[in-house]
Amino acid sequence: MPEHFELKGNQIRLRPIAQADIADYESWNDPNSKAFEYDGPWYENESLDNLIESRKKKLAQDISPPYRSMEIDTLQGKHIGWVNAYYNDRDPHATAIGIHISVDELWGKSMGTEALALWIDYLFREMNLTRIGFTTWQGNPMMIRVGEKLGFVEEARIRRSCLVKSRFYDRISMGILRDEWESKRNEFPYLEQA
Repeated sequence: MPEHFELKGNQIRLRPIAQADIADYESWNDPNSKAFEYDGPWYENESLDNLIESRKKKLAQDISPPYRSMEIDTLQGKHIGWVNAYYNDRDPHATAIGIHISVDELWGKSMGTEALALWIDYLFREMNLTRIGFTTWQGNPMMIRVGEKLGFVEEARIRRSCLVKSRFYDRISMGILRDEWESKRNEFPYLEQA
């Protein structure tokens, strides 16, 4: 795994996982955090336990690009979360992505938007993708706004499919096509210009 590979923005950088990140994952395993409140809160008994185990296994492997997940650091070196792609080799032209900002006080500072812009740009450059998408829910307007800022459009709404705190919400799928991203990416000055 290239030790010094990174994607750098104005506020954050994306990089491969390191052994020291496991302690952060364990400290983020808090069901009272904003990330747990907004990222799929309809899943009962959700925790990071399985993710932590998969990250430990990943560290034991020789991972080479293109990466399927990367860690998010501030430019000052504080590890704050991760991005990932749910890529399936059997469906090589489309993938879903996710983001997890685990430090509550950094929400609302556009770091998630920047991380996703860097991640989307990387995935379109490194993989033969036609489409990138994500699914969120009606109760997460912040993620919907991030998607809209990045040029994603609502492609599906599955009505009343998420039960959160005894109330039903719609599940929302958003997507962007490669040519749409190529038209949009120049709006983000921190992206490497082709």
